[in-house]
Amino acid sequence: MTGLRRHTLVWLSQVPETETPDDRARAMTWHQAGRPFVVTRRRNEGAGVGLGFCTTEAAHPELRPRRVAAWTDADRIVRQVRPPALAEIACCPAAQARGSAFDRLGAAATSAGLDIRVYGSWMWQALTGERHVHEASDLDVVIDVPGLDVANRAAVFLAQEEPDLGLRIDGELSFPGLGEVQWREILQDRDEVLLKSVDTLQLVPRARLSR
Repeated sequence: MTGLRRHTLVWLSQVPETETPDDRARAMTWHQAGRPFVVTRRRNEGAGVGLGFCTTEAAHPELRPRRVAAWTDADRIVRQVRPPALAEIACCPAAQARGSAFDRLGAAATSAGLDIRVYGSWMWQALTGERHVHEASDLDVVIDVPGLDVANRAAVFLAQEEPDLGLRIDGELSFPGLGEVQWREILQDRDEVLLKSVDTLQLVPRARLSR
C-alpha cells in the first residue's frame, strides 16, 4: 500500500486518529513532544497507515505502560527511519545496568555481519527515558535479511547468543518487499511460515522467502 514496513518509526505533520478521546489526547501530547510513532499492521481495511506508541503515567509509575493504537494517512508522514540500532539501546541507563551484555551481543552481531535493530519496550525506554522495561522484559529485535540463507544464519545466531544475554530475545527477521517472520519460526522445520506485513497476515511457503 505505502511501501512502509512494520516497526518503522515515523513523524507526522498532524496528530493521528485514535479509537477514543482519551487516546486522542495522549496522541496529541506525544505528537507535540516531537516523538515518533511506530508503523504497525493495519487493523481495518481502508484505515490508512496503522500506528502505535506506548505511554507511561507520571503520577503512577508502578503501572504498566499503555499501548495506544492509532492510524493516519500516508501523506501525513514527514519523516521515517528504521528502528534504533542495538548500539543506541546499549547506551541507555537501563541497558548499562545489565553490565556489558548488550555490548557483547552487539560485537558478536557485527562479527557475524548482522545489523540488529530494536523495537518494543527497550526502544521506548531508550527513546523516551521513561520506565518501559522491567526485569522480565524481552529484547525485541528485528534484523533485515535479503533471503532465506541469511535468515537461517541470523536465527541460529540469536539462538546461540540468547543464553549469555540474560534475557529472552523475541522479534522478527524482515524480508524487504515481503514482510516479517518470527525468528524462532525460521528454526522450525515447516513448509509454511507466518508472514506479517503492514497489510497482511498470511501463511506462505517457506520457499517464497528465497529470492
